Amino acid sequence: MCYTAEAYEADTATIRQIDTDIIALDEKIMQAERRSYHTFFDVHVVQAGDGSYLLIEEGDYGELPLHLIDDIVYTATGKMGDEY
Repeated sequence: MCYTAEAYEADTATIRQIDTDIIALDEKIMQAERRSYHTFFDVHVVQAGDGSYLLIEEGDYGELPLHLIDDIVYTATGKMGDEY
C-alpha cells in the first residue's frame, strides 16, 4: 500500500485529534472520585444541556429530581465511614 502525502497527512491528523469531551468527562470523574473519599454521600457526574459536566453530591440536594437522574453519566460512591 502506498500513501500519497495528502492521504498520510489526513490520516495522521485524524489519529492526533483529541476529543475534548472525553477529556472533560475524565477530569470530572477524577474529581468525583477524589471528593468521594471525604463524604458519606454519592457524588454524581451529570451532563448539562450544553454538553459540559457538573458534579452533584446527594447530600447537597437531598433526593435528586428526575431530570438530573436521567443525565447522570457516572457515580462515585461516598467512601467516608462513620465507624472508627
